[in-house]
Amino acid sequence: MNVFPLGKIIILILQGIPSAVLNPFFWLVIFIVWKQYKKTATLEKTLFGTAKINPHNKLLYAIFYGFLGGIIGSFIVMLLGISITEAGLVYVWPLALILALVHPHLMCFSYAGGLVALFSLVTGLLQIDVAGLMGLVAVLHFVESLLIYFAGHINATPVFVKDDRYGIVGGFSLQEFWPVPIMLLTILIGDFPSMDVIQMPDWWPLIRPPVHVLENPQAIYLMLPVVAALGYGDIALTKTPKDRCKSSAVNLFAFSFILLLLSVLASRYLPFAYMAAIFAPAGHEFLIITGKKSEQANKPLFVPPKQGEMILDVIKNSPAEKSGLNSGDIIMSINGQDLDEPGKLQEVLSEYPTFIWMTVKTSEGKIKNVEISAFPNGLNNIGAIFVPKVFSGTYVVMDDDNIMKRIKRFFKKRDENA
Repeated sequence: MNVFPLGKIIILILQGIPSAVLNPFFWLVIFIVWKQYKKTATLEKTLFGTAKINPHNKLLYAIFYGFLGGIIGSFIVMLLGISITEAGLVYVWPLALILALVHPHLMCFSYAGGLVALFSLVTGLLQIDVAGLMGLVAVLHFVESLLIYFAGHINATPVFVKDDRYGIVGGFSLQEFWPVPIMLLTILIGDFPSMDVIQMPDWWPLIRPPVHVLENPQAIYLMLPVVAALGYGDIALTKTPKDRCKSSAVNLFAFSFILLLLSVLASRYLPFAYMAAIFAPAGHEFLIITGKKSEQANKPLFVPPKQGEMILDVIKNSPAEKSGLNSGDIIMSINGQDLDEPGKLQEVLSEYPTFIWMTVKTSEGKIKNVEISAFPNGLNNIGAIFVPKVFSGTYVVMDDDNIMKRIKRFFKKRDENA
């Protein structure tokens, strides 16, 4: 049989994924995501006096996209035949938690999985299916890249960032978390005559399990629902949130594709297992370092203009959004008064005008006229967040440390104390 049973596999995935809701870990992830979004809402209220998006709506977005990602990831796992039977997750999880104490981004399975796999290969003390473990890491990152591409920018939080070259500039914090219910494969060995077994094609699985399992005629694969927690953290200064997410997603997709290819080869040739174990942490760290360097090397998009007030973001359902104002627009004048000095905009709005007309320069350099009616009570806030010209409030400090800098600093301190 050489045809992959696509229809049957999709039906089993759709039947199995909802059962992940019964897993207590699913609700733990939901709680953690909810707490994070509450924290973000508090930051927005501190900076701007209001939360840009309700945390409830953010959570619903996260659950919806998490389920979509889980369906896609489950299909890839089934197509490749990735088994977690000897993947060593019992070692990977504790190590990931320990690495998180060094730096939060090290909690990623790329680091813990790579280190566990490499330790197993070098010492032989752990019986780890390196190909299966690295394949699982690759699939999770592939799903993450899709989520980042399509949903990473949806809940972008406007922030003020201290830049050494331009002072306080505007930017966006990209913090997303997704509970991802996913169907994984485990291998059982025994005689199961009463089970409904789906016959797979001769070429399957692409990522082969260890030889002692592969050659056992009584080995069968069993699908089981598992809950994964995926997250994305970044900051967009030199690109819009959408463009920043697309760039990050493409790079992460390339990383996951290479790691997946190495995993397929690792299940057949031992040298590729070493390559996969090394590439997982090294390649992921390279993505982080190059991403930060790209942000630091280019000019921020939201630098206070010499004339006018630049909009960093608009509040959902606000007069600014309804009138067509967008992030990057510069309000040059309001009600006939040029905005050539700080505070002039708020001075005009403090009079609660019932009709507002503005001359606006778009991010593309075009001039447009915008009108807002506010009868009969007037309006003193149009619902736009502006890049500050004079700033004395709260801002975000960018952490540019990576693992290499931390290691260098560690040894430098040891030398100084010696």
